[in-house]
Amino acid sequence: MKPSRRRFLTIMAGCVLSATAARAGGSEPVRWRGRALGAEADIQLFGTDRAKAAQALAAARDTILRMESLFSLYKANSALNRLNDSGFLSMAPEFARLMRRVDRINRQTDGLFDPSIQPLMVAEAEAGKGMSAEDRRSLAARIGWDKVQLQPAHISFSRPGMAMTLNGIAQGFATDRVSEVLRTHGFDSNLVHIGEFRAGTRNARIGVANASGAVVEAVDLKEAALATSAPFGTRFLNGQGHIVRPDLTQAALRWQSVTVKADTATAADGLSTALALTNTPALAERIVAEGVAQAIWLEEQDGTLVRI
Repeated sequence: MKPSRRRFLTIMAGCVLSATAARAGGSEPVRWRGRALGAEADIQLFGTDRAKAAQALAAARDTILRMESLFSLYKANSALNRLNDSGFLSMAPEFARLMRRVDRINRQTDGLFDPSIQPLMVAEAEAGKGMSAEDRRSLAARIGWDKVQLQPAHISFSRPGMAMTLNGIAQGFATDRVSEVLRTHGFDSNLVHIGEFRAGTRNARIGVANASGAVVEAVDLKEAALATSAPFGTRFLNGQGHIVRPDLTQAALRWQSVTVKADTATAADGLSTALALTNTPALAERIVAEGVAQAIWLEEQDGTLVRI
């Protein structure tokens, strides 16, 4: 079993985030619904040329298929699985582009965002009642972004037994790539939801809900993106949440969910994953101050909403 944040978003997307978008002149958008990277996907195009919209949506679906061929843990011959199997990959341009973003977000979050945690994810899923301290020490030798060797055209692992999961960022990257493709077809006014949201030139209002499904905040998006992570949205058999600390510590997590608004869905996705592992708003405050994220909402276990 390969547990993933994507399953949580597939199940909970309708509760965690909901979207409405203004209609131009009362006209309905051209819309496609389906699945992408294990999540429910929804693409809306605003414009009057239905033939061009159909072409744009076809290109969007092709992009989704390409993203899955690169980043899916569930497709046996995906680029990610080839890397995990062999420890080396000659990267396609989009894979390399995402790895550069991963490296940047890893540094911005003091290492909290770290896709090399896949061995820990697998071990947690298979551990039942839990792992011993010795098990964790053994895993530590195979986890850490500093053990990933990233070059312009290839990536490799420095230790045997390493593996990577991109479940905390690939949906955001796919959301961005689809939005970019739609723009090349003349649809700057769009709303893309592939686990995360990204809005084009037309404003979209996104509802942020608590664990019970009640909307507690409304966020306006325009040329921006939004992502939510919930540490305990899915639990392993041992009770551990599906977002785990790369340092292998088991400190209690404070937040029920973390929502990040940023310029790109890639940044929002990766940052929300990392910030879900914090116990104080300090890192979020620093990220906001640096201008990386435009706004962050942190929702505590008791339902109190914290805005930064």
